[in-house]
Amino acid sequence: MHRSRDLRGLALAGVLALAAWSLVPGAPASAQPLSLGEQFALRSYTGAAMGQVLTGISKAERVGVLTNPTSICGSLVGAMGAQVVSTSKAPDAFAVAALAKPEDAAPAVAAFKDRNAVALIFGGQMSPEENYALTKAALRALAEADYKGALFLHLRIWVPKFAEKAAAEDPVIGKYLAAKQNVYTVTVDVPNGKALVHRVSFAEPAQRSVEVLHQVVMNPTWLDLFKRSI
Repeated sequence: MHRSRDLRGLALAGVLALAAWSLVPGAPASAQPLSLGEQFALRSYTGAAMGQVLTGISKAERVGVLTNPTSICGSLVGAMGAQVVSTSKAPDAFAVAALAKPEDAAPAVAAFKDRNAVALIFGGQMSPEENYALTKAALRALAEADYKGALFLHLRIWVPKFAEKAAAEDPVIGKYLAAKQNVYTVTVDVPNGKALVHRVSFAEPAQRSVEVLHQVVMNPTWLDLFKRSI
C-alpha cells in the first residue's frame, strides 16, 4: 500500500468515525454522558471524516453503508454521505441500507456488490446481541458475494470481536475474512488523545492488526465529545 503521509492522515481521521460510540478499554467510567443532541454533533465530526476516508484511502467513487435503523447510527451515516457526495463525481456515489433484521443483509449486499467500499456501522441504540446478529448476516452476505472492495468495521464490531466470532462460527465467513487483505478499523488512545488506524487480518484466524497506517492527535472539541461518549 503506497500512500502519501497526507492521505494516511486523512484515512485515520475518517476511520475514527467508526469509534464514535465505542467500548475503549481503560476509558473513565465517570465520564459525563452526552445528550442525544451532543451524540448527533459528535457524529457530524466523525461522519464527515469517515466520508473522507472512504473516498481517500480506498479512492472509492461509489460507497455503500450497512447500518441499523437507530438515530445515532443514522446521524453518523448521514454525515458520511454528505462528505462522500461532495467529493465523488459519481451520480450514485452513496447508498445506505438500514437493516432491521439479519434477513435484510443479503439483498442489501447484492445491491452493493459493485461498490468500491462498504462500511459496517452497527452500534447506536441497539444491543450488542442485535448488532452481532446484523454483523454476522452482513459478513455472510459479503462472503457469498465474494465482495472485493474495501471493508471498514465499526469499533463496536472490532472491540467485542464480532467478526472474529462470526468467522469461528461460520466457515464461509472464516474463509472469506482469512483471505481478505483490505479490512480496516481503529483503536483510540484516550489518555493521550490519539487514535490509530489499522489494516487488520483474520488469517490466524484470530483478529490482529497487520499495520498501523497512521496516528493523529484529535481535535480538542471532537476529543472531548468522544471522551464523554464512552
